[in-house]
Amino acid sequence: MRYFLTFSMLLFCAIGFAQTKYQVLKDTTDSSSIVHKVQEIPEIEVSSKNPLSNIKSSSGGVFIDVPKLKKLPSILGDSDPFKALQYMGGISQASDASANIHVRGGENDQNLILLNGSPVENPTHILGLFSVFNPDLIDQMQYLKAGIPAEYGGRLSSVIDVKNFINPPFSTELSGNIGLIASRLSLKSHIGNRFSYYAAARASYIQYVVMPLLLKLGVDPQLTQNSFEYYDINAGFNYYFGTGTKLSAHYYKGQDMIQIAELSQFSFEGNSSRWGNHVLGMQLSHVFSNQFSMLHHLNFSGFDLNSTMNWLANDYRINTDKKAYNYKADFIYLAGNHNIKTGLETSFEKQLPITIRTGSNDSLQTNFRYNQFVSGAVYLRDEWETGPLLLNVGIRTSLYHKLQAYTSSDDYELSAIDKAKSFLGLEPRLSARLMLDDKSSVKLSAGKHYQYNNRVQLINFGLPIEIFVAASSVTRPSSLWHFSGGYFRSLYDNHWEISAEAYYKSFSNLLEYGGTLSDLFSVTAIEQLMYAGKGYAYGTELMLRKNFGKIAGWINYTLGWNYRQFDDINDGKRYLASNDRRHDVSAIVMYNITPRWNVSATFVYATGNRLNLPRSWYIIDDKVVLEFSGYNAFKMPDYHRLDVSLTYKLPQWQNIDSELNLSIYNLYNRANPFEVHYSTKTEENNYDYKIAMTYLTPILPSISWTFHLK
Repeated sequence: MRYFLTFSMLLFCAIGFAQTKYQVLKDTTDSSSIVHKVQEIPEIEVSSKNPLSNIKSSSGGVFIDVPKLKKLPSILGDSDPFKALQYMGGISQASDASANIHVRGGENDQNLILLNGSPVENPTHILGLFSVFNPDLIDQMQYLKAGIPAEYGGRLSSVIDVKNFINPPFSTELSGNIGLIASRLSLKSHIGNRFSYYAAARASYIQYVVMPLLLKLGVDPQLTQNSFEYYDINAGFNYYFGTGTKLSAHYYKGQDMIQIAELSQFSFEGNSSRWGNHVLGMQLSHVFSNQFSMLHHLNFSGFDLNSTMNWLANDYRINTDKKAYNYKADFIYLAGNHNIKTGLETSFEKQLPITIRTGSNDSLQTNFRYNQFVSGAVYLRDEWETGPLLLNVGIRTSLYHKLQAYTSSDDYELSAIDKAKSFLGLEPRLSARLMLDDKSSVKLSAGKHYQYNNRVQLINFGLPIEIFVAASSVTRPSSLWHFSGGYFRSLYDNHWEISAEAYYKSFSNLLEYGGTLSDLFSVTAIEQLMYAGKGYAYGTELMLRKNFGKIAGWINYTLGWNYRQFDDINDGKRYLASNDRRHDVSAIVMYNITPRWNVSATFVYATGNRLNLPRSWYIIDDKVVLEFSGYNAFKMPDYHRLDVSLTYKLPQWQNIDSELNLSIYNLYNRANPFEVHYSTKTEENNYDYKIAMTYLTPILPSISWTFHLK
């Protein structure tokens, strides 16, 4: 007996040995718009999802077809649906070997990344080559870049909601992947009719296999001295108490290790970083009737970073960490054409902005205290459909309270920054979809968003060294107004799909670090070194997709502008943001040569990020003086990369389904910039000034074997 899942008008999934029928009362991509009625049904097989769901939804995002995304190029041996989001339009990856993700001009820390409802601080491994989400466990993904409903908050730019193990297996399933870059193993099983569980682990070994191979092939030997490794583990269970009640839990822990042998242009050597996420959560759901259901989340998420580097003959040790405890309750009520959802959430967070210590001078270290704050929110939204019009109207009210700083010294006088501070935010949300006919629609959305804590980049060397900054009497909450609209159409019985979207964003109270590294040792509050400003971004996104046939795929093109304006930067004049990219193109092609052979390729192109580098130099009193023509006036080289993948499905053996995959990352060995820098050298009164580029990721071939045993 098999169990299947569909996202069309009926949804079937497993509850122990029984099957449950879910009734979706309207066509929507909101997974929470579901109430269910438990009943025994015969075995049935259905298709994957409603092919017109992206046309008919009200949100500016999509429910990800996970099985289809797993057919994308298995780059580096991993068919990672989360990584595939970077090819779907609206998302721009900062650079090669970078974990930063920017959505429609937003900053990297403005994305709400969820794993079964638990926030994840850093969603990628090895600076972006892999995601923290194990592809063997992902059952459902939702990506929202506009029209974000009121149940989501705390971030400005996007929501990426990943759910593991929604559909427990009827029998024991063992899956895995063995490759040159990394390997993984996962187990899904059950005990009796009510309890099901999973466990999974992954690890890489690039420096032991791939780097020596590249060295023998003649690749730049400096690159082969760098080390990039990661591991992670997952575990969880579902327990069904009875009709309509389910308890779920999940656990995740991951760790990254990176070591850059030398960045001589910065006088850096022996640089290493370790960072990781730690997530634990429980969910309790109950269906009271066909009209009313509830869902409770209790979550813990943590993030820590430990870096060491040698700069100008000084050893620096950098640490930062964050812990968050969160509770959220959602209540869903269906009344006629109305899908009403309301709820509340509250959280307590503790953040260490950053600590820096030097090995040469024990007294030279930062002295920042933990920031502690509580926050809460209540929301109400209603989605209803009348004729061709679908509306989603909501309101979210958020409350933030920074706790007074703790000090063990009685004679220490608290500054204004150390004292308690509260903020209240009102966040209206509206999205609408109008069906022009049965195959085309127009969507409009507007929304206000608040973000009360930020990660601000400290050092621009590509390493993940950032500062946690919470709202206070000095740093006010960041906020955003986001307006979006677009046209969506299905062609030729949904074999083709096209869309055109335009967006405008207006940011307030954005933060930039305004000091040098040495300034961190002279202040007691990190907020004293922050600049606050505003920004705006606007652009157009075009998409053409072929859904069916032996050849399928899509191409996305974004034309965008992204500006910032700070009173303390560039004389108060507006300037292009560091993550401004005028043109961004991503294309994917999948070709099923035969039922067993599949070849696919991805190509990405983006104009270079902006940098603040000098345009010229001159000598005064034997000293080099640099001239800047404007802030962020320098543009990095354009980024482009081609990845290819060839997969062969092996004949089934002893109930084992398996396939071999050969993939090549960065096929033509493009030297995409990891860092652009300038240097001045003086030798016997001869001065040399130059701008040079460092890159980290060469061509990376990989071969892997993936298996699945039921």
